[in-house]
Amino acid sequence: MPPKHFLTSNFRVAFEEYFNPEQQRNAVDTLNEHIAEVRDGSEEQRRELGVLKAQDKSPEQIEHRVAAYLDKCYWQISQFYRYSVPCRISEAETFLREVIRYAKDKGGKRDVIPELYLAVAIHNAPGKEQEALVLFSDAFADFDANGAPALGPRSELWARAHWARLLRRVERVQEAQVQEQAIVNWIVEHPMVLPPPKLKALVSDESDSGVLNNILEHPEVVAAFEQAREKRGLV
Repeated sequence: MPPKHFLTSNFRVAFEEYFNPEQQRNAVDTLNEHIAEVRDGSEEQRRELGVLKAQDKSPEQIEHRVAAYLDKCYWQISQFYRYSVPCRISEAETFLREVIRYAKDKGGKRDVIPELYLAVAIHNAPGKEQEALVLFSDAFADFDANGAPALGPRSELWARAHWARLLRRVERVQEAQVQEQAIVNWIVEHPMVLPPPKLKALVSDESDSGVLNNILEHPEVVAAFEQAREKRGLV
């Protein structure tokens, strides 16, 4: 059984910032084993694991508690896969589909973040390109209309870059250029938010045929960095 803090946001940050690849793999394996324990375990085992509370008596209460707990596990392991080095987001497909299904069943405000993660997870999978394109398009349309503060710029740029690459791969070059320019525009407007190496890691890929692979050499980006450095030097 993983420690109690295993499902916290602080642990997720530590996973990304401080864990080496072997530690990341061990964390993924541990959480996968825990998920199997909870998903396949008996009521007694689930109580021993601390998943069920004393007040969970009826079958409906137990079902709801387990579903909510597994949803938390599924989202955490999806993030582990995303932030693994190298990235393993494609392995998160099943978990992300469960997260999206659970959110739809529960109702409430739409959260586009799992949808964007799923789009990235499947965008290279044979036969799933069209589904990924629809996911990207619908999720970003909702994001542009309603915002998603929890998404954060890193996830936005990361997902948008994968969308641009997929669009180029299916020969929708003009649409890809729109997304690439959106990334450039964000960097120009926020040149000091993310350090250049992290920006390049977020949006670049060796397979890029567009501007993203050399994003730090893009004229607008170079000018924005130079202007930001000049302003910082005047302080």
